[in-house]
Amino acid sequence: MRKKLMAGAALALVMASPAFANSSNVTQNDNAQLAIVTQADGLSGSSDIEQSGEDNKAYVDQSDTAATGVGPALNSSDIEQTGARNVADVEQINTGAGSAAENASGIAQSADDATAFVFQDGAGNASGISQSAAGIASSDVKQVGADNISNITQDGNNGIVTVDQGFTTGASEGSVADVTQSGNDGTVNVFQSGNAQTTTVFQGGSDNLAIIDQSGDANEAVVDQSGDESIVVITQIGSVIGSSVYVNQTGDNSAFDSMQTGSENTIGALADFLQSADNSDVDIEQDGSGNSVEGSQAGTANEIAVAQSGTGQSATITQAGRRNLTSVTQSEDSNIATIDQIGRDNEILLTQAGDNNSASITQEGLFNATSVDQLGADNEVVIDQAGNNGLIDVVQNAAGAYAELSQSGGTGNEAYVIQNSDDAVAFVSQTGSNNYAFINQ
Repeated sequence: MRKKLMAGAALALVMASPAFANSSNVTQNDNAQLAIVTQADGLSGSSDIEQSGEDNKAYVDQSDTAATGVGPALNSSDIEQTGARNVADVEQINTGAGSAAENASGIAQSADDATAFVFQDGAGNASGISQSAAGIASSDVKQVGADNISNITQDGNNGIVTVDQGFTTGASEGSVADVTQSGNDGTVNVFQSGNAQTTTVFQGGSDNLAIIDQSGDANEAVVDQSGDESIVVITQIGSVIGSSVYVNQTGDNSAFDSMQTGSENTIGALADFLQSADNSDVDIEQDGSGNSVEGSQAGTANEIAVAQSGTGQSATITQAGRRNLTSVTQSEDSNIATIDQIGRDNEILLTQAGDNNSASITQEGLFNATSVDQLGADNEVVIDQAGNNGLIDVVQNAAGAYAELSQSGGTGNEAYVIQNSDDAVAFVSQTGSNNYAFINQ
């Protein structure tokens, strides 16, 4: 009867009962193995599992508790699996009295179709997962408590990574998530809630997707995608300094979408946010405080749209070649925007509704259009638009106004400036034939 029950699977079951130091070591060298380790009520749980066959499963459950005055509870799990279709599942719950209580989990899977689950609840959680095969791999890490660290590396195609620090909007103080995917068709989801979060994602193949959602306090997200057809979506809701995004996409057909609400927003931080694009797209929205953007986007069907509300806005946007469009809306406070857009079906629309406006716009070649509204305060506009079907429209409804426009080449250029006084001054320069200019101050 016993042989019948065990046929087709080897089972290792280790249960460690109350003791100050629980320790377990399991080695399995065949297919369809099952290892279950449960450690509870000790001060220091330690588990080491090695499985070298296919279709193996390893489960570790550690819930050590430190007594007051004895010291912190320390849970440690290490799983290594070298066959295909293996599963590793680790749960570490640390209810220790010591503030330095720690959970540490390491998982290494080196064959196709690997699956890793980690749940950690305590202070000082650390999870490291390495999945290094050509086939599908999946990692799911959930961490609750303070000082969480998750580090994941996936080398195959169709990989999926989910890191949830705060376990969906719970506490997640002091979290760090670091994910590297080097295959195609990968997906990374990172959710962080609490304060002082940081996320770094690197995706090296094509058709990758990274979604990052950070709530509360000192967020940061850094994403680097080097393959084609990749997408980044970042949402940060920060306060007390908070927000920051640096993005680098160098493949074709890239899209980047961001939303930041509150505090010291910035996006490129004077370097990244670079798309060497094809059917490009960037959509940025920042609401309130230190705002900034910067930028770059090169090649083909470009589009950039930025909306920033309140306080220190600035936006520097550079776009190169083909179906371009730039739209910037910055509402009241210290607006500045510098835009450079080069050649093809161009259009720039800029609205900076009040306060210390400035705008410097350069556009070159073909169906150009420009429209600037700066509606009040210390306005200034300098525009240089070269060649073809131009049209420029500037309205600055008064205060420090100044406008300088330039159109060169082609026929039938138009320029309109309406400034409704205060310190208005306007210069219009047009070369070519059949041009038209209108100024009303």
